[in-house]
Amino acid sequence: MEADDLYSQDLGPPIGESQGVFPNTQDARLGSETMDVEEHAAGHNGRDEEREYAGEESDGNGEISEDEEVTEDDLSILMRVWVNERNAPELLEYEGTTIENLMELVDFQNQRIQSQPAIIANILKMDVDRIKYLVRSYLRTRLAKIEKYALHYTREPRYRARLSQSELDYAKGFVALEEKHMRRSFLDQLPPHLRALDETSSNGMEMVSKPDVDLAVFCRVRTTVGEFQFDASEDPIAMKRSNIFITRYSIIRDLLEDGKVELI
Repeated sequence: MEADDLYSQDLGPPIGESQGVFPNTQDARLGSETMDVEEHAAGHNGRDEEREYAGEESDGNGEISEDEEVTEDDLSILMRVWVNERNAPELLEYEGTTIENLMELVDFQNQRIQSQPAIIANILKMDVDRIKYLVRSYLRTRLAKIEKYALHYTREPRYRARLSQSELDYAKGFVALEEKHMRRSFLDQLPPHLRALDETSSNGMEMVSKPDVDLAVFCRVRTTVGEFQFDASEDPIAMKRSNIFITRYSIIRDLLEDGKVELI
C-alpha cells in the first residue's frame, strides 16, 4: 500500500475507538505470531530493567531522567509529527521514512490477519485502522496547508525541500489550475500591468499569502534546553524537560525543527 493511496480514502473511526496494542516496526517484521500479555503487563518495571541493562539511569519508578534520550518507534514518531503538523501554522518537514515503514507494516499485518484466531485478528485490525487513520489525517493536514499557501510554498526553497515529490507535484498543479481559473474569470479583462499574481506594492504589501509564524502555540520541552531567551526585553528562562510554555511560534521554530520541543 502506498501513502499516496490514502489521500482519497475515508478517515475511518476516531483514534479513541482502537484500544489494541500495536507492535513496533522491528518487532512486527520478526513475524511473531502471538502477543506476550505478561510482558506487556510488566509496564514500567520492564522498561527500568532495559535501561539498567543498557547502563542508563532510572529512578526505579519508570521515570526517565532529564538527560536520557527517549527511543521512539514509528507509531510514536507519527503521533508526534501529526500533532506538530496540526498545531504549527506553517508546513513542517515531511516524515517520509516513517510513513513508508508504517505502510509496509500495515501490509504485513493485513497478511497476518488472515491466519490469526478471531480475537487476535480483531486486535490487529483495530490497530491497522488506527495507523491508517493517523496517516490519512497527517497527509490531509499537509494538503490543506499546501492548498492555502500553494504559491508561497512552491516559490520558497525552504518549503520546497519539505514537500514530498507527490506533494510538490500536487502543489504545482494546484497553482497552475488556480492561475488558469483567475485569468479566465477576470485577469484577462484587466490591463496587462495589473494581471500579475505575485506583485509587491510600494509599501511592502505582498499579494502572495504566507503563514503567520507569529501565532501563539503551546509547546512541551522534550529534551532539556537550558536557559532560553524568549524575549529580548526579558531574562532567559530555564527550559527543562516536560516544561510547557505558550509563546509565539517563530520563537521556538528552530527548537521544533531540532526535535527539542513538541507542539501540544
